[in-house]
Amino acid sequence: MEVPGVVYKMLELDGSSRCRLEGLEIGLTSNCNFRCDYCCAYQRNDGRFLKAEQIVPILEDLPDLKRVRLSGGEVTLRFEDCLEVVKYCASRGVQTQLNSNATLLDPEKLDRLEEAGLTSLHVSFNFTDPESFSAYYRVRPELFHKIVENVRYSVTKRFDTVLETLLFADTCGRLLEIDRFIYDLGARIHEIQNGIAMPHTGWHALPSPEELQRAVNELIDGKPDDMAVYLTCMDRFADRLGIKRGKNVHIANCIEGKTQLHVHSNGDILISELCYPAVIGNVFAGTSLRDIYSRMPSELRKFLDERPCPALAAAGFREE
Repeated sequence: MEVPGVVYKMLELDGSSRCRLEGLEIGLTSNCNFRCDYCCAYQRNDGRFLKAEQIVPILEDLPDLKRVRLSGGEVTLRFEDCLEVVKYCASRGVQTQLNSNATLLDPEKLDRLEEAGLTSLHVSFNFTDPESFSAYYRVRPELFHKIVENVRYSVTKRFDTVLETLLFADTCGRLLEIDRFIYDLGARIHEIQNGIAMPHTGWHALPSPEELQRAVNELIDGKPDDMAVYLTCMDRFADRLGIKRGKNVHIANCIEGKTQLHVHSNGDILISELCYPAVIGNVFAGTSLRDIYSRMPSELRKFLDERPCPALAAAGFREE
């Protein structure tokens, strides 16, 4: 459900060129109950996790903070810690996003997240049938039905329910089918995440530029008017590729390294876990997130000067 005054991806839609830490993604744990090879690229299943009592002091030191994302791994493996962080952020007026595969949730937990003040639940959703889901994630097909049940309940809550589809070989020709399935579940926010080639995991099942253009434009033409679609990691090439605009279609700007950084469960600070996993410090080894743009680590300065874009390469373009 829509939360008054809240716009999903508000930082990405701003378009400002400032460098100020307003968004923090916290890899609360790298452990996961799924076995796919796309995410968890950095120190996967290393057994580490962050407790709420470790996270809150980090957040307290960030006066400009507007949003916290809790990601993994599967964050709901540490549900009580998630809950405490959400409560703290809500008390400060900081938005919170919980990235989850939704298999470990249930109505009681969703009620508690609502009560704590969660802003958005972000669920990966790449398939519309249990068999395809099971083959990709290497889990029991029954879990697909668990996700569907939880999404149907989640959309009745006061927080936004966002379903994200990753653009890769298995989903590229089925975006509109997936969108209609999601719509029938009651969700009204569908995020399309452009795939990123990641040699360190061997993951490279990416569509060609022509396939990407055809899939995204077909989705824009065929989606219901009241379904909001957010296109992520496409801002640097959307015009060149001829991506259409439409009602409730948003092209999100990449803010990684500029107004958002990532903290891993061992305290490492990364520019971006998936796109640019360069470690630029460690919160437990003396690196101050509050001062990171005034006392900029050399790797961060290099990144901001060069602004490399893995999404351009993934779409078959060269840097301009």
